[in-house]
Amino acid sequence: MGLTRAQKARKHGSTALPGPPRGTRLHEARPGELRPRPTRSSSGLVVGVAMGVSALLWLYVHAWVLPLLGASAADGLLLPEWMPGGFDQAHAQRLAAALGEPGRAQYEAVHRSSGLLAPLFVGLAWLLFVALHTASRVRRWLRSAVVLGFAAVSLAGNAAIDAALADPGDGSAVAAASALVVARWVLLVLLLAVTVATAVEALRRRVQEPPAEDAPRSRSGSGPRP
Repeated sequence: MGLTRAQKARKHGSTALPGPPRGTRLHEARPGELRPRPTRSSSGLVVGVAMGVSALLWLYVHAWVLPLLGASAADGLLLPEWMPGGFDQAHAQRLAAALGEPGRAQYEAVHRSSGLLAPLFVGLAWLLFVALHTASRVRRWLRSAVVLGFAAVSLAGNAAIDAALADPGDGSAVAAASALVVARWVLLVLLLAVTVATAVEALRRRVQEPPAEDAPRSRSGSGPRP
């Protein structure tokens, strides 16, 4: 035979959590009676895995695929992605001549495959990271704008580079591609700053947050005593 609430209180003392009265339906139970205090551990783990996969994909494209392509198909010339200060029309003409049609086709294929997925995955993962760990709405919007700007400029820069190399004699196309390359590097630095700031905020909130097991006690202690 089950113990009554009074017997449970005498047996377990003040740490015993009062259960819902008999006949109480699920939707009538008070918070904390039928379910534990929710945590962010599972969502934080998912976001962390997404960020890790996205960062590895971005590094794979920019630290492995593009350098190999530049060394093999471009006669060692720097590809625009690795020129933080931008590039001029003379460099675009030399690069287009070194790549030729086959090399330019490989370059465009990278931009349409892994070079397309990398900024999309980074943007999605970092948006989730910012939304999960930023308390202030203003800071959340500002940080999200940096993330979205990085993804958008990266995609636009890929298309602009392809257009500039397809017609390196077009000075306006080369200038637009160069400006987007510079903007991508600036936004990458801002993205790293957003990552550090958001991680510090998440760590502070975790340190200041009371232990999970103390919350049910405070809720049960604040209720009316029989």
